[in-house]
Amino acid sequence: MAAQIMLDDVKPLMAELGFTVPDAVLQLLIDQVNVTSACMDGAGYSESLQKLMLIYAAARLAALSGARKIASQSAPSGASRSFTYDSAGTDYLYRQLLLWDKNGCLGDLPISGVSVGFFDVVGGC
Repeated sequence: MAAQIMLDDVKPLMAELGFTVPDAVLQLLIDQVNVTSACMDGAGYSESLQKLMLIYAAARLAALSGARKIASQSAPSGASRSFTYDSAGTDYLYRQLLLWDKNGCLGDLPISGVSVGFFDVVGGC
């Protein structure tokens, strides 16, 4: 049976990683991830592996979609909080997904996060 995940499946991992993203955005990302479960089911992945992969993929997509991550926090009221906006905290999730997804079911999702830019300066006379 093809697994499906919900907000309550992903939010604890997101909290553990320190990432926050609005529920509406997270739900839309979950919808995109859940589509891949039919492929996983057809490839013979167990339901528990499917669910784990879906949760990891949703968390990775959220991190790549601009989720903010708490970088530091203080309190006893000199209150302070700072955030970062990068996916570095989820790179290990991506590596794990690559190991588990032998059939490439997650291949259409933009979870790699690899973007290479090119900057060229040309001088002239």
